[in-house]
Amino acid sequence: MLKQLIFLFLALSALTSCIVIAPKYSRVEKVLILKQGMTKDSVSKILGIPPYNLVSMNDTGETVLLYKYRVTNRQMVPFFLKPTNGREVRGKYVNLLVTYNAEGKLISMETCVDCDETIIEEKKIDKDKIITLITVTLPAVMIYLGLRTTP
Repeated sequence: MLKQLIFLFLALSALTSCIVIAPKYSRVEKVLILKQGMTKDSVSKILGIPPYNLVSMNDTGETVLLYKYRVTNRQMVPFFLKPTNGREVRGKYVNLLVTYNAEGKLISMETCVDCDETIIEEKKIDKDKIITLITVTLPAVMIYLGLRTTP
């Protein structure tokens, strides 16, 4: 029974070692499909995400909505650096500011890499504290159980 509880504790702590909080995002390939004159619904459908935030709305009916997308970087060994080799990896978040007119049609798009830095929050369990807990608590429990069962 004790072995099963210890195994369950270790398995659960390994599975929950990292929880990430990040915004929904699209990819640059989908952003390149967007054209002027598209509606808000068609933009959201192509990007696969709803707007992230309302940036501004003025008296003439123009609305600026914020979407997020990620660029694609590459990763390779520096000795083998060539213009197009390497493995694709996800890069930075980029803000896509889309302006719609009063009729809800796309009239302009603008990207901004440095407008705000999108922060990915990671909630990690400190592995050192878990190891310390196990190495201190487990022997104490085993000694307690051993003393308890011996006559």
